[in-house]
Amino acid sequence: MLSVNNLTKVFTKVKAVDQLSFELKEGRICGFVGPNGAGKTTTMRIIATLDEATSGEVFVDQLSIREHPYKIRRMIGFMPDHYGTYPALTVRDYMEFYARAYEINSGLREQRVLQIMDFTGLDKIAEKKVEALSKGMRQRLNLGRALINDPRLLVMDEPAAGLDPRARVELRFLIKKLAERGKTVFVSSHILTELGEICEDILIIDKGRLIMYGDIGEIRKKMQKTVEISVRLLTPEKVKDLEKYLLERKGVRDVRITTEDCVSFSFLEEMSLIPGFIQEMMNAGFPVVEFNPRLLTMEDVFIQITEGEF
Repeated sequence: MLSVNNLTKVFTKVKAVDQLSFELKEGRICGFVGPNGAGKTTTMRIIATLDEATSGEVFVDQLSIREHPYKIRRMIGFMPDHYGTYPALTVRDYMEFYARAYEINSGLREQRVLQIMDFTGLDKIAEKKVEALSKGMRQRLNLGRALINDPRLLVMDEPAAGLDPRARVELRFLIKKLAERGKTVFVSSHILTELGEICEDILIIDKGRLIMYGDIGEIRKKMQKTVEISVRLLTPEKVKDLEKYLLERKGVRDVRITTEDCVSFSFLEEMSLIPGFIQEMMNAGFPVVEFNPRLLTMEDVFIQITEGEF
């Protein structure tokens, strides 16, 4: 759906994007991650045809943004971190304005506006003035505006910034629903836990250059050298026996009793062997009531990669 080839953007003496190349598959959610100043917003603005690249090519559904910028603007939705509003307009009038700007046929325009307002939950505040909206509702309005042209590719720059926990949960739900409907979503965020919950792919850049790109699950699997596991027993009196059992077992290290009924340790073998290991402990007479492996989070992946530990 999106192909970026050797993309470079230079501002005077600063190279904001440096030979960046990647491809996004249709219908997937890709998280775009990097430190402040890494070039994420510049990359997104170029994809959205708002900035021109110094060199390199970007294709949306095999169309070059250099040669077909107007066609591509009708195929994508861009949700920037900051956007202009018309505070005196009502929510309905605001959506109607952008529907007209996209030249949506008058016979379909009202239906389209109503569909987007229903999907984003804006229908409940249709007559409210834009200036009276909360941050969360403004982000819904920003999303609704980006969806009004029914884009195949949605580019979202820090959509959850400044939102309260409930609004972030609601936004995650909407993004997942969009992917289920076949939309390709390219989303940047500094809230890595949330990206880990919704994204299938991750793209990490630093100083404008590609650091890592791929399926999140596959990247985690490659980087997960050990798994930290906590085991809770039904009978605390067997904790000492479990500690001894684990100390004598191959593939286990750093065994420690953490509470009166819980033992933690590092599992060095393949993750695929964990279910069998649980069964092995239970067959040995240990009444396991909780088995909690700590897998790498998005923060772990990001920190290891950017610190050069992988």
